[in-house]
Amino acid sequence: MEKVKLAAEALIKARETNQPLTNFPDDSAPKSIAEAFAIQDEILTSRGGVIVAWKVGPSSKEFPPTCAAITRENLYTSPTQLSKSLRLKAVECEVAFRLALDLPADEGPYKSSEVKAAIGTAMVAIEAVETRYQEWPVKDPIWALADSQSNEALIVGDEIGLDELVHFPDFHASLTIGKKVKAADKGFPGGDPFALIAWLAGHLSERYPLLSKRGLKRGDIITTGSWNGVDFANSQEKISAAFEGLGQAELEYN
Repeated sequence: MEKVKLAAEALIKARETNQPLTNFPDDSAPKSIAEAFAIQDEILTSRGGVIVAWKVGPSSKEFPPTCAAITRENLYTSPTQLSKSLRLKAVECEVAFRLALDLPADEGPYKSSEVKAAIGTAMVAIEAVETRYQEWPVKDPIWALADSQSNEALIVGDEIGLDELVHFPDFHASLTIGKKVKAADKGFPGGDPFALIAWLAGHLSERYPLLSKRGLKRGDIITTGSWNGVDFANSQEKISAAFEGLGQAELEYN
């Protein structure tokens, strides 16, 4: 546990000072997925933030599903600004969902249909992506997972009832950065976003008491992965994610 605390302290310091981490102190680097999640939990405990949102991503051939909690100070309502001092200024346009019902961790496993029934609204989201490490992309996915899966902030835009969506799940979407417009046509990563949220709800039963007792709460916002991959902005460029039939979200680094 001492190494987990050392690693968490190093990542907190890197975030607060905007000074990238080249290595972990005293051989405290995470060496397993379990250690990466333990570091996430230690960061949440140490910082004492109030959880209001989550990010979740699908598995790949090499790695299981991923997730990270997002606290109140890192959730923004569109339109908003983030500091131009951030190094990457990487952005992803996504679709997020707000829960209308609790999903307690100890009452899983949940089915995709049960999760869908527990969701009240959908919304456009922009995830601001940063790394607390020197290199990008982060070479070791375990390191990225320990660093809240590279989350800096979540910006949420227009919100609409899930049952009002006309084009779901096949939205026509685009990402605009300055004068450049790019189609965001990758769709929901992993296919079914509700299956991802079901995994998240069950996964939390394996985490620190802070998360396992909390589970997913009514009002939580869960963002479900990038439709555009990763793109990069410059300072004072307006960024807009737009999903036809859902709305848009806007961000600027200033």
